[in-house]
Amino acid sequence: MWDGPPRRSILICTLPRSGSTLLGEAFYFASGLGCPLEYFHAGFRPAFASAWQAHTLPDLRDAVWRHRTDPSGTLSVKLMWRDIQELAIETDPVLFAPLIEQPPERVPASVYRSAAALLEQLFPAPITIHLFRRDRVRQAVSACIANETGQWRAIEGAGMQRVREPTYDAAAILHQISYADHAHGHWRNLLGAMPQPPIAVAYEDLLGAYTPTLSGLFAHLGHPGPVPPARMQRQADGQSEAFVRQFLLETAHRATPPGTE
Repeated sequence: MWDGPPRRSILICTLPRSGSTLLGEAFYFASGLGCPLEYFHAGFRPAFASAWQAHTLPDLRDAVWRHRTDPSGTLSVKLMWRDIQELAIETDPVLFAPLIEQPPERVPASVYRSAAALLEQLFPAPITIHLFRRDRVRQAVSACIANETGQWRAIEGAGMQRVREPTYDAAAILHQISYADHAHGHWRNLLGAMPQPPIAVAYEDLLGAYTPTLSGLFAHLGHPGPVPPARMQRQADGQSEAFVRQFLLETAHRATPPGTE
């Protein structure tokens, strides 16, 4: 149990299928970097609220501080863009309406400054990590497959199986790409309004150079410990790659002027 506000907060700011569970587990098993979970996500919040009898936002904030700040005084939290929208609307639906209704280029800078101030109230002394994925198509395909199959991660022995097999859906992939562009635009604006610039981490670097990437990140966060081994198994397979190829081929065909094939 931790008494009072954390000494610092580490916020993993991201979107689904960007490696946030891989990064979060590395933080947790390294010890001293908190336990980053989606405490404020609509799908998980009710369970935390019930366990801690924290049914209002201030009560949940205090409960997260108390139960999930580690002995070093570090609190870590995973945040999806949807979480920011819901926290903002819960706090002030009029002030933060543009975060729901407008694309990032049309939201006034003052709204992002107010949202940044809200995050500082919830998460004292915040350090932000903008975790993103360079390959927008593979992120979108991964999201579509996870949504359809119900399998969001693969950990040996955890018994996480698909409930159904996925089908190719070009419209769904395009929707995921558009949403990711929209959400990351908002993230960049909000993180630009925070007191410290974000630490950018690409999924591809985390996956392809796991230990060096985390070693650099740990050093930036002042953590001297070694990088723990990863439990997560990569979920991309021949089927997901086939979906990627089909989407890219269809996109290229639509972009080809008639008579030039």
